[in-house]
Amino acid sequence: MTSRAQILPEAGTVIEKDETLSRGALLRRLVIFQVKLFTDGLRDLVLSPISFTAAAMGILFGGRNPHGLFDRLMHAGHLTDGWIDLFGHHSREGDGPCLENLIDEVETALRNDHARGGLTAEAERRLRTLARELRRRASGR
Repeated sequence: MTSRAQILPEAGTVIEKDETLSRGALLRRLVIFQVKLFTDGLRDLVLSPISFTAAAMGILFGGRNPHGLFDRLMHAGHLTDGWIDLFGHHSREGDGPCLENLIDEVETALRNDHARGGLTAEAERRLRTLARELRRRASGR
């Protein structure tokens, strides 16, 4: 599940790697992008107040290197930026750990569970039964 389309720096140039041009593939990419956007926003929300605290600590107690704590925060932010890999730029540089690989692993585990008839297959059966029942009630039968 690690194959994905990658957009090159030239606008609109797309290279496909073992991925069909199906609507399902587009939906999958959209969901992954939304998860990445949410994660990136959550990280920003957390880092914002921490940055003020790190800067204040550096100003008040920084001694010879008032930038030290803030620089460590910036380094941590850079690492998480590479892990989130919002636009897929880092994934072209190697196959290191990233959020998309984690999503791929979860997707693979869910697909394997579904194929074995496990919890996800049972949930699908129950949802289909519920949908049939709702349609039956809505039609007045």
